[in-house]
Amino acid sequence: MRIGVDDAEPAREKGQRALSDQAPEELGDAVLHAAVAVAREVLGEGLDAAFALGSLAHGSFAPLVSDIDLALVLTEITAGSADLIDLLVARAPDHSPLERRLSVFWSDWPGVRRGAARGRLPEVDRLDLIDSGRLIYGVDRRDDAERPSAGAITLDAALFAASRFDEVYLDSVRWPDALLAGGARPVTKAVLFPVRLVYTLHTGRIGQNDRAGRWYQDTGRPGHALAEAALTWRTLGLGDTGRAGVLLAADLPTLYRQLFTEYAHWARRRADHRLAGRFDDLSARLSH
Repeated sequence: MRIGVDDAEPAREKGQRALSDQAPEELGDAVLHAAVAVAREVLGEGLDAAFALGSLAHGSFAPLVSDIDLALVLTEITAGSADLIDLLVARAPDHSPLERRLSVFWSDWPGVRRGAARGRLPEVDRLDLIDSGRLIYGVDRRDDAERPSAGAITLDAALFAASRFDEVYLDSVRWPDALLAGGARPVTKAVLFPVRLVYTLHTGRIGQNDRAGRWYQDTGRPGHALAEAALTWRTLGLGDTGRAGVLLAADLPTLYRQLFTEYAHWARRRADHRLAGRFDDLSARLSH
């Protein structure tokens, strides 16, 4: 199937409508189409397809907090591809908060079909593209793509968790006042990061916010009340910041200790003592 720019309402026409008249997904799609227009200018015939990923592909898009995830599939990857991607990101509109949340993933079709770290397309995002990616431009050639295994997705999540949380991040977990001052977006991301990663650990599936949050509640894991609150904050905002602050102070460190503990157990079962030690260290540092 091929989709061209004439098959969808142009972003500039969407931009002329009052924001209050637009559904949440339309707001996100307007940013995607504007970015794809820039990608076509920069990449020319080198752009074969563009897909919506994340919440704009499989639902639960929340304009207050969600990222705008775009995957570009190039005809081939060359020595200059990364520079061209940087150029199109720099040229993409960034006037509104939504536009500034654009995140661009990219690869070529061999990278989409087989992985092998071509471009910027981690295994979890490659799975999202294969299973849920919504074609918004070009040709869909996913028919023979190989889905990453559950083990590969879990390992990808573990390596991300082991490298993502530095001392500055852990400080924000211990003392979440700065998160709270930033509003719903930094708060809900900080809360749902560990929830989604624990979900992936036990299911081998992508940690979509709503699905992972409900699973975390249903399994009764420590901190589940905060996870439940974060799902509401994604769409309605923080509301009573006093109550939000109490929940964060009580349960945000709990969510991260649970994350580090469960991943440490997983790593030991794999006899990966180095990775297990990393998670033990993160847990200890969080407790200091």
